[in-house]
Amino acid sequence: MSVQIGAAEESALERARGVVEVLRSAAGPVDRAASFPGPSIAAVREAGLLAAAAPRRLSGPELGTAELAAVGRVFARGCSSTAMVWAMHQVQIACLARHGGTASLDALLDRILRDGGLIASVTSEAGVGGDLRRSRVACEAEGGVVALRKEAPTISYGAQASGFLITARRSPEAAEGDQVLVSARKEQTTLEQRASWETMGMRGTCSPPFLIEATVGEDQILPDPFGEIAALTMVPLSHILWSAVWIGTAEEALARATACLRGKRGQASHPGALVGSSARLQTLDALLGETIDRYEGKVLETGAATREFGILVNNLKLAASRLTVEIAVEALEVCGMAGYAENGPASISRLLRDLFSARLMISNSRLAESNSASLLLERYP
Repeated sequence: MSVQIGAAEESALERARGVVEVLRSAAGPVDRAASFPGPSIAAVREAGLLAAAAPRRLSGPELGTAELAAVGRVFARGCSSTAMVWAMHQVQIACLARHGGTASLDALLDRILRDGGLIASVTSEAGVGGDLRRSRVACEAEGGVVALRKEAPTISYGAQASGFLITARRSPEAAEGDQVLVSARKEQTTLEQRASWETMGMRGTCSPPFLIEATVGEDQILPDPFGEIAALTMVPLSHILWSAVWIGTAEEALARATACLRGKRGQASHPGALVGSSARLQTLDALLGETIDRYEGKVLETGAATREFGILVNNLKLAASRLTVEIAVEALEVCGMAGYAENGPASISRLLRDLFSARLMISNSRLAESNSASLLLERYP
């Protein structure tokens, strides 16, 4: 990536490398049991990286976007689920830090971070067709207290979270797109799990559907409209960090295939194998770097996300969700039955299953439709 990493951030990267083997050793059992990667998250916490995006005003490291992406890639080499939980948590920290800023919201964020807790996102909602920017659920306010009740088709690590950021309409009279982001501590919520979490991949994220009910103070509603939060922080940072995790997972697949090829020297093998994967990885590296440069150099500096940037960050997610799968498939073909097996140093199975989730996290079809509409407006205003 073209963004330069300083000495402090390099230290964070070294600490991430220092715990990746812990994540790798736990990844198989986590995947088989679809269990939350508690020991892996504990290792990340002990390395001082669980609150990597926390602002300096709360004594956090406040790593930049490039540094967060680099750490996420390292974690993904060990365990995709752990890396994704970590990435989603960083996005929630950034939303609270950048769009909260009040004494009460800073106190809430500080309390969760000091306790070493996780913040979960509750943006999915039954009945809106996966549209992040629409809500049917509304905030019910009375006497300085806000209550809401939401059926969420998925809440990643919801049962393990210490806090939540929940989208809802501003009031019962508000339009579906007039949304706010409500922060809630765990003790201010009740969760009722609606189904089990038995999925093809990313099993350790533990993301089943929940009914969530929250009762909070009015001062726990973030002051910025959710549309602004989504455009400036939640969507672009999610796409950047998710893509970094997928790229790191693909890098692990490529490394396993490379090791497998080296072990086959002297045998009739795969001439030119992995050349396509290497080119795909270079493409994703360049696109990730460009997106981060634009995000830090323009969006965060100006506080405005242009239509052109929206197309770019969507394209990053679309490309990463497709090309990383292609890399893992080629790695599987190189490793053969050893790659098809669930266990062993050449196994590609979990990596490939985890990568298929990328197409569903904000569905590719929705992003393609959005880019298509934006391109028409961009070229024919």
